[in-house]
Amino acid sequence: MPTLKHLLTDKRLLFVKTGMNIFDVARFMDLHNIGAVPVLSTEKKLLGIFSERDLLRRVIVQELDMKKTIIDDVMTKDVYVIDSSDTPEYCMQIMKQQKIRHMPVVENHGLIGLVSMRDLLLYDSKLKEEKIDLLNTYIQYNG
Repeated sequence: MPTLKHLLTDKRLLFVKTGMNIFDVARFMDLHNIGAVPVLSTEKKLLGIFSERDLLRRVIVQELDMKKTIIDDVMTKDVYVIDSSDTPEYCMQIMKQQKIRHMPVVENHGLIGLVSMRDLLLYDSKLKEEKIDLLNTYIQYNG
């Protein structure tokens, strides 16, 4: 059965460092076309996650200066994480229950990637397409 680690094999780990200003983080997210980014300490420990929702609710609506405000002040600190050995289906279930769209994936207490709801939906769609192809082949062969 595929695990989250399998989903992340072709994905680069993108992250920002503690202490960065919001403007630079937003620019980084735009450059890489991502909706959320993990925030790591200098020792590469996960401190939090910063998403477009955080930008909207905690920076723009509060009228904070993006060049003077640091990521540590506005990131989400209570982050749900999931183990790399868990399945995409289990991850999707947790994300639905917690109403989150991005979830850090850890292995041996270290961050190895970030999975999004979109990643999981694309994976699910691919599985369904493969099943349809298999059923069509079966019908054609036995029909």
